[in-house]
Amino acid sequence: MHAQEALTSPPVEDGQQAKTSIEAISKVLPKSNTFLRNVGIQQPAAKTPNVVKDLQTELDAKKLESARLQQELERLKAQAQESDAKVDKQAEEIASLRKMAAENQSLLRQMIAFGQSQIAPP
Repeated sequence: MHAQEALTSPPVEDGQQAKTSIEAISKVLPKSNTFLRNVGIQQPAAKTPNVVKDLQTELDAKKLESARLQQELERLKAQAQESDAKVDKQAEEIASLRKMAAENQSLLRQMIAFGQSQIAPP
């Protein structure tokens, strides 16, 4: 049996994939072999740390963005609560002004009625 066949033909355990020919060739040929690089085959061990590093960098960037968005959300929630409180206060002030206006109108009517009763001949 050839070395490649020995590497690709062992029984595959559950959950594992059979080695591809490229993986088998990568194991048989020395790691410094330029043949693999010349034919455009990357050795899996050389690719993995870069992929993991890139994914970790991307994950870190996403975490920072998420934290920034969370802070922005909290700021907007506080701003909305502040606005709601101002609206409630203004509604109370409007109700108070309406009540005062109604009282003033009532007082004016009483004054007008009193004034007319003073002017009118008995």
